[in-house]
Amino acid sequence: MTETRLEVYANAAGLLSRMGYHARVLPDYQRPPITGPVVALSTDVEGVLVGYAIAMVAENPETFLPTTRMPGGRIPGSTKGPPLGVWF
Repeated sequence: MTETRLEVYANAAGLLSRMGYHARVLPDYQRPPITGPVVALSTDVEGVLVGYAIAMVAENPETFLPTTRMPGGRIPGSTKGPPLGVWF
């Protein structure tokens, strides 16, 4: 069975959440100015931890490593902590 980007990012978000970080999958993220939704991972961790989480949950992690990070605002309901990044 082939895993999808949505499954991998959801599992990576779960792993990061269990590690104490804020993380969630965005199944229909709209990335301006390009039209069309993409699957994205919203989290407050640096790129190396995003790659680690994907490597831990994916059978073939190279296929799913994100190449783009966009600012994602602040953590909902929190005034402290690092800003969110949206990876896709």
